[in-house]
Amino acid sequence: MAELSDQERVALLTSRLGLPEGSLRSDVALEALRHGSYVHERSLGPAREQLRSNERLEFLGDAVLGYLIARRMYDRFPDAPEGDLTRLRASLVREESLALVARQLGLGELLLLGRGEQRSGGRENAGRLADALEAVIAAVYLSCGMERALEVLERMLAPLFERADGLARDPKTELQQLFQSRRRVPQYTVLAINGPDHARSYEVEVRLDAAALGRGSGRSKKEAEQAAARAALADPAALEHALLDEPVTVQPPDARWPDLAAEEIARLRAALPEAAIEHIGSTAVPGLDAKPIVDLLVGLPDVSALLRLPDYEACGEAGVPGRLYFRKRGNAVGFNAQVVIKEGPLWRDALALRDYLRAHPEEAARYAGAKRAAIESGASTLQIYSQRKAPLILEFLERARTWVR
Repeated sequence: MAELSDQERVALLTSRLGLPEGSLRSDVALEALRHGSYVHERSLGPAREQLRSNERLEFLGDAVLGYLIARRMYDRFPDAPEGDLTRLRASLVREESLALVARQLGLGELLLLGRGEQRSGGRENAGRLADALEAVIAAVYLSCGMERALEVLERMLAPLFERADGLARDPKTELQQLFQSRRRVPQYTVLAINGPDHARSYEVEVRLDAAALGRGSGRSKKEAEQAAARAALADPAALEHALLDEPVTVQPPDARWPDLAAEEIARLRAALPEAAIEHIGSTAVPGLDAKPIVDLLVGLPDVSALLRLPDYEACGEAGVPGRLYFRKRGNAVGFNAQVVIKEGPLWRDALALRDYLRAHPEEAARYAGAKRAAIESGASTLQIYSQRKAPLILEFLERARTWVR
């Protein structure tokens, strides 16, 4: 597609949203389409354009979208309890759902991206599309008001609302959607078949890897699976614990880790120009055995639960108040990103621990031995592995705080 003028972009967006010509304010419509990489490149050019990316509109659009979907779910399912409404809303506002709607709008071809972002497939990236869709929703709200925004969303999200109707009646589908959003797959196992042929009773358990999530029984295998999924959904804390868990391996240090960290830091800075980002964890300590996962520390002036990192799975606080935990997994090396208040206690502790281990090779060697011992003792998943080495981490952290002072 030939390069579009600003006027053409706004006109196409207006038409695809089903709005009358001239409905969208050009300034906010273009801001909604403007990715941070585009703004960064323009700020470095000869003209040094002072443009604003779509991040602020994304923040507003997320709130507008959440309200409108909550209102729709509230009206659509008058008898549903709060917990069911919350899960339904989450199924609609997750990244994959919003990216699907953005693709149906052809939003990718309208985005204003930096050259590097275009080359890396930014126009088809689910995170970019979801963020841009939220920014577009904010642009509609600011240009046309809340009622018109609701009308536009009703049209755009009609397929998702139809799916929500099914989710409200189908716990197994709801659980499947939740797991798919985290790139995981639940497994159903028949534990027992009881009764004569004309009155069979099935007992089924749903699991994620080694974690049992729920059991249910029914007159058919399908009915029992639905009951097991319903039982799993009834315990959100156990579900989240299982979703966070993952297999763990420890390997000798890899010379590529610092370079991979630097490349990922540069990529994240394009999306979060105001962030301070540091390479932390075991892969940041020369000579230290580690999981093949590069840990990054992202410092921001404020930590909002609405924050998303492109291509990362959002995992909430993950047991540590005051931080947001994100992860991205690849074939050979993965990444974790811990978002915290810059210069706050969590920021200072993470850097102190890293620098202490860098300055004390004998302590790093002791840490490597503890890791190997944990794996050899059977701590092959993240939750158990983390528990086994937690006392030593606390010991190192206390020493690091004193050492830094």
